[in-house]
Amino acid sequence: MTGRPLPRSRLDALVPSLVTGQALIALVPATGDLKWAAGAAWDVARAAALNGRRVALVDLWLEHPMLHETVGLAPTEGIVDAFEYDVSLTKAAHEIDHVFFIAAGAVTAHAGDLFANPRWKKLHGGFKVEDALLILFLSAGALARLSAVPDGLIVLSPDGYEPESSIGQGIAAAMERGVPLLGVVRERWTPGPDTRSVAPPPGRISASAARRPARRRTRPVVIAATLVAGAAGGWGLLVRGAERAPTPARPAPAHTPRARPVAAAPAPHADSLSWTVQLAAYAGLDKALALADRLNAQGVTPFVTPVAIGGGGRGDATVWYRVFAGAYPTRDSALSARAGLWARQLTDRGQGDVLRAPYSLALSRQGGGGVRTDRLRARGIAAVAWDSARLLVGAFETPEQATVLENQLKRAGVSATLVTRMTTTP
Repeated sequence: MTGRPLPRSRLDALVPSLVTGQALIALVPATGDLKWAAGAAWDVARAAALNGRRVALVDLWLEHPMLHETVGLAPTEGIVDAFEYDVSLTKAAHEIDHVFFIAAGAVTAHAGDLFANPRWKKLHGGFKVEDALLILFLSAGALARLSAVPDGLIVLSPDGYEPESSIGQGIAAAMERGVPLLGVVRERWTPGPDTRSVAPPPGRISASAARRPARRRTRPVVIAATLVAGAAGGWGLLVRGAERAPTPARPAPAHTPRARPVAAAPAPHADSLSWTVQLAAYAGLDKALALADRLNAQGVTPFVTPVAIGGGGRGDATVWYRVFAGAYPTRDSALSARAGLWARQLTDRGQGDVLRAPYSLALSRQGGGGVRTDRLRARGIAAVAWDSARLLVGAFETPEQATVLENQLKRAGVSATLVTRMTTTP
């Protein structure tokens, strides 16, 4: 075993000075007990923030993310949504015990592209300028693909790690790349007789940390894990907002008769319905339409979306018909809806992928030449009555996916506009 031992009971005393001057730290588990490793990662982040330093912790263990469970959050939008779907990191970041936590987020088929994204270098530089700390929880393999070179590496393993192991070799490769090994977080100074590690309760750090005085919580309106900054390529970082002086209360005029209160009608607001549940994908349109009809009969809004697969741009791509159920504002609400589909036996338990597909094609229903759903259906196009003025067709993860359906609509003589699904809530 190599590396300075960092017992979990002493992290609050050891970590702040250890990461002084560092802007980007990688936390790499070297244990099969990922629950223990996630708890240790959270302890490191909390310890780094003890002296008031701005700290962001990002879960990049994309294969099986669990840091959100450790910090007590339900599955939520995260780093994948920010990189692939342009979800604001201000929205994705959650301030918990003075640490800004960013979950893994949506499932991705492009993990390699996410790690290689040049934004990491810009984030690294931005955090360095602001003397803030960005902590990434990721595997040794992911670290090898990361575009930025961290300022330090901390290994997470309850009883140390063996340099000869595959993870040990990955750690050695990172050190050869120029990443210094700062230490190894362990359960204790020396290995105990029982090498089985037990994950501590989420949020444990040390007795002395628990006794530290509470600091005033900064408002999330004026502080966020990442904010737009043009010079940094559209990426900034943690910013501390100045506390606003309280506005003095305006004294009520004397002897003014009290007016009868009138309830003001709340202004309607628009919700983005970007999330949906993919239930199936068929090579034949008839099966897709049959499933859509079944969903529609049960009060579930179906979207049948033709998508070209393969072909390499040669025009011989295969068209598959994806069937989506519903449109929801958040990933959590889509997950709840999927559970409802299981409970109603509209699909088999365990079936259904929750994904973010915010785009649809909008067709006008107004005027004498308005589009009719039955005529579209006769041409193999399943349209959804969205409101009194519009029909929506399809649900797409990217604008490029709408090409097949746009061509079908052109052949049918129907004009369409690519929109983001929205609804107005009173």
